[in-house]
Amino acid sequence: MFRHRWQTAFRWAPLTWALCGALTIAAGTAFAQEEFSSANRQRGRAAVEFRDKEIHVVAAYYYSQRNHDSRWLLIETGVSTTADTTIARTAIALRTPQGREIPLATQRRIGEDVPRIEQLLQNAGVLSHNVASYFTQRDRMESMKLFTLPFGGVVHDDFVVDRNHVAVGPLFFEAPTGAWESGTYALIVRHSKGTAELPIHLE
Repeated sequence: MFRHRWQTAFRWAPLTWALCGALTIAAGTAFAQEEFSSANRQRGRAAVEFRDKEIHVVAAYYYSQRNHDSRWLLIETGVSTTADTTIARTAIALRTPQGREIPLATQRRIGEDVPRIEQLLQNAGVLSHNVASYFTQRDRMESMKLFTLPFGGVVHDDFVVDRNHVAVGPLFFEAPTGAWESGTYALIVRHSKGTAELPIHLE
Protein backbone atom coordinates (compact mmCIF):
# COMPACT_ATOMS: atom_id res chain seq x y z
CA MET A 1 0.00 0.00 0.00
CA PHE A 2 2.76 2.42 1.02
CA ARG A 3 4.81 1.45 -2.03
CA HIS A 4 1.84 2.07 -4.34
CA ARG A 5 1.28 5.56 -2.92
CA TRP A 6 4.99 6.41 -3.22
CA GLN A 7 5.08 5.26 -6.86
CA THR A 8 1.94 7.27 -7.67
CA ALA A 9 3.37 10.39 -6.07
CA PHE A 10 6.65 9.88 -7.92
CA ARG A 11 4.83 9.61 -11.27
CA TRP A 12 3.02 12.90 -10.59
CA ALA A 13 6.16 14.72 -9.42
CA PRO A 14 7.47 15.67 -12.91
CA LEU A 15 4.12 17.19 -13.83
CA THR A 16 4.03 19.13 -10.57
CA TRP A 17 7.54 20.44 -11.14
CA ALA A 18 6.68 21.37 -14.71
CA LEU A 19 3.62 23.31 -13.57
CA CYS A 20 5.63 25.13 -10.92
CA GLY A 21 8.25 26.00 -13.49
CA ALA A 22 5.63 27.27 -15.91
CA LEU A 23 4.11 29.47 -13.23
CA THR A 24 7.53 30.88 -12.35
CA ILE A 25 8.29 31.65 -15.99
CA ALA A 26 4.86 33.21 -16.45
CA ALA A 27 5.42 35.47 -13.45
CA GLY A 28 8.78 36.59 -14.81
CA THR A 29 7.26 37.22 -18.22
CA ALA A 30 4.48 39.30 -16.66
CA PHE A 31 7.07 41.65 -15.18
CA ALA A 32 9.10 41.72 -18.40
CA GLN A 33 6.02 42.57 -20.46
CA GLU A 34 4.66 45.11 -18.01
CA GLU A 35 2.27 47.56 -19.59
CA PHE A 36 2.82 51.22 -18.84
CA SER A 37 0.28 54.02 -18.70
CA SER A 38 -0.74 55.75 -21.91
CA ALA A 39 0.45 58.94 -20.19
CA ASN A 40 3.95 57.93 -21.35
CA ARG A 41 5.45 59.15 -24.62
CA GLN A 42 8.81 58.10 -26.02
CA ARG A 43 10.79 61.21 -26.93
CA GLY A 44 13.85 59.53 -28.36
CA ARG A 45 15.90 56.36 -28.10
CA ALA A 46 16.40 56.86 -24.37
CA ALA A 47 14.06 59.68 -23.39
CA VAL A 48 10.53 59.30 -22.07
CA GLU A 49 7.89 61.77 -20.94
CA PHE A 50 5.06 61.03 -18.50
CA ARG A 51 2.27 63.56 -18.26
CA ASP A 52 -1.17 63.36 -16.70
CA LYS A 53 -3.38 65.93 -14.99
CA GLU A 54 -1.33 65.76 -11.76
CA ILE A 55 2.35 65.36 -12.66
CA HIS A 56 4.81 65.90 -15.50
CA VAL A 57 8.04 63.86 -15.51
CA VAL A 58 10.77 63.60 -18.13
CA ALA A 59 13.59 61.07 -17.90
CA ALA A 60 16.64 60.66 -20.15
CA TYR A 61 19.29 57.95 -19.90
CA TYR A 62 21.17 57.93 -23.19
CA TYR A 63 24.50 56.90 -21.71
CA SER A 64 23.23 54.35 -19.21
CA GLN A 65 20.97 52.66 -21.73
CA ARG A 66 23.97 50.98 -23.36
CA ASN A 67 26.54 51.32 -20.56
CA HIS A 68 25.20 49.56 -17.52
CA ASP A 69 27.76 46.87 -16.76
CA SER A 70 28.83 48.75 -13.63
CA ARG A 71 27.05 49.44 -10.36
CA TRP A 72 25.77 52.97 -11.09
CA LEU A 73 22.87 53.99 -13.30
CA LEU A 74 22.28 57.64 -14.20
CA ILE A 75 18.89 59.07 -15.20
CA GLU A 76 18.54 62.79 -15.93
CA THR A 77 15.13 63.88 -14.69
CA GLY A 78 12.77 66.84 -14.59
CA VAL A 79 9.56 67.05 -12.53
CA SER A 80 6.65 69.46 -12.12
CA THR A 81 3.14 69.05 -10.69
CA THR A 82 -0.20 70.78 -10.97
CA ALA A 83 -0.51 71.46 -7.24
CA ASP A 84 2.13 72.41 -4.69
CA THR A 85 3.86 69.11 -3.96
CA THR A 86 6.79 67.93 -1.88
CA ILE A 87 8.51 64.86 -3.29
CA ALA A 88 10.84 63.01 -0.93
CA ARG A 89 13.84 61.07 -2.16
CA THR A 90 12.22 57.97 -0.64
CA ALA A 91 9.33 58.43 -3.11
CA ILE A 92 11.64 57.72 -6.05
CA ALA A 93 12.66 54.17 -7.00
CA LEU A 94 13.55 51.92 -9.91
CA ARG A 95 11.68 48.65 -10.37
CA THR A 96 13.58 45.83 -12.04
CA PRO A 97 12.12 43.52 -14.72
CA GLN A 98 11.74 40.93 -11.94
CA GLY A 99 9.61 43.31 -9.84
CA ARG A 100 12.16 44.34 -7.21
CA GLU A 101 12.23 48.00 -6.22
CA ILE A 102 15.65 49.61 -5.96
CA PRO A 103 15.57 52.81 -3.88
CA LEU A 104 17.25 55.99 -4.98
CA ALA A 105 20.88 55.98 -3.86
CA THR A 106 21.80 57.82 -0.68
CA GLN A 107 24.17 60.78 -0.64
CA ARG A 108 26.38 58.73 1.68
CA ARG A 109 26.87 56.05 -0.99
CA ILE A 110 27.62 58.71 -3.59
CA GLY A 111 30.22 60.18 -1.25
CA GLU A 112 31.79 56.78 -0.73
CA ASP A 113 32.21 56.19 -4.46
CA VAL A 114 33.14 59.63 -5.80
CA PRO A 115 35.73 58.46 -8.37
CA ARG A 116 33.20 56.18 -10.11
CA ILE A 117 30.49 58.84 -9.99
CA GLU A 118 32.81 61.47 -11.46
CA GLN A 119 33.82 59.06 -14.22
CA LEU A 120 30.17 58.26 -14.94
CA LEU A 121 29.26 61.95 -15.19
CA GLN A 122 32.24 62.61 -17.45
CA ASN A 123 31.38 59.72 -19.77
CA ALA A 124 27.67 60.59 -19.83
CA GLY A 125 28.33 64.27 -20.51
CA VAL A 126 28.65 63.82 -24.26
CA LEU A 127 25.19 62.21 -24.36
CA SER A 128 23.52 64.60 -21.94
CA HIS A 129 19.91 65.41 -22.77
CA ASN A 130 18.20 68.70 -21.91
CA VAL A 131 15.16 67.48 -19.97
CA ALA A 132 14.30 71.08 -19.07
CA SER A 133 13.38 71.76 -22.69
CA TYR A 134 10.18 69.69 -22.28
CA PHE A 135 8.74 72.17 -19.76
CA THR A 136 7.21 75.56 -20.52
CA GLN A 137 8.33 76.99 -17.16
CA ARG A 138 11.95 77.29 -18.31
CA ASP A 139 12.54 80.42 -16.22
CA ARG A 140 11.43 78.57 -13.08
CA MET A 141 13.97 75.75 -13.03
CA GLU A 142 15.48 74.62 -9.76
CA SER A 143 17.90 71.86 -8.84
CA MET A 144 16.54 68.85 -6.96
CA LYS A 145 19.70 68.95 -4.82
CA LEU A 146 19.35 65.27 -3.95
CA PHE A 147 23.06 64.65 -4.61
CA THR A 148 26.31 66.53 -4.58
CA LEU A 149 29.99 65.90 -5.11
CA PRO A 150 32.55 67.15 -2.58
CA PHE A 151 32.26 70.91 -1.97
CA GLY A 152 29.15 70.98 -4.12
CA GLY A 153 26.72 72.48 -1.62
CA VAL A 154 23.91 71.32 0.64
CA VAL A 155 21.97 68.11 -0.09
CA HIS A 156 18.22 67.94 0.46
CA ASP A 157 15.99 64.96 1.25
CA ASP A 158 13.10 66.33 -0.83
CA PHE A 159 12.18 69.02 -3.32
CA VAL A 160 9.08 71.15 -3.91
CA VAL A 161 7.38 71.64 -7.27
CA ASP A 162 4.11 73.06 -8.61
CA ARG A 163 2.65 74.23 -11.93
CA ASN A 164 5.10 77.16 -12.03
CA HIS A 165 8.25 75.44 -10.80
CA VAL A 166 10.27 72.55 -12.22
CA ALA A 167 12.91 70.54 -10.39
CA VAL A 168 15.68 68.99 -12.46
CA GLY A 169 18.65 66.86 -11.57
CA PRO A 170 20.45 63.54 -11.87
CA LEU A 171 19.07 60.41 -10.24
CA PHE A 172 21.54 57.69 -9.26
CA PHE A 173 20.68 54.05 -8.62
CA GLU A 174 23.08 51.39 -7.38
CA ALA A 175 22.82 47.82 -8.64
CA PRO A 176 22.67 45.31 -5.75
CA THR A 177 24.68 42.84 -7.85
CA GLY A 178 27.26 45.34 -9.10
CA ALA A 179 25.81 45.62 -12.63
CA TRP A 180 22.46 46.11 -14.36
CA GLU A 181 20.91 43.47 -16.57
CA SER A 182 19.33 44.35 -19.88
CA GLY A 183 15.55 44.68 -19.82
CA THR A 184 12.71 47.09 -19.16
CA TYR A 185 12.73 48.82 -15.79
CA ALA A 186 10.27 51.32 -14.35
CA LEU A 187 11.27 54.68 -12.92
CA ILE A 188 8.78 55.33 -10.12
CA VAL A 189 7.91 58.79 -8.79
CA ARG A 190 5.29 58.75 -6.06
CA HIS A 191 3.42 61.88 -5.04
CA SER A 192 0.43 62.83 -2.90
CA LYS A 193 -2.11 62.22 -5.66
CA GLY A 194 -0.71 59.17 -7.39
CA THR A 195 2.31 57.56 -9.00
CA ALA A 196 4.17 58.12 -12.26
CA GLU A 197 5.89 55.09 -13.78
CA LEU A 198 8.15 55.57 -16.77
CA PRO A 199 9.66 52.74 -18.85
CA ILE A 200 13.45 52.58 -18.81
CA HIS A 201 14.86 50.28 -21.49
CA LEU A 202 18.41 49.02 -20.92
CA GLU A 203 19.99 47.36 -23.95
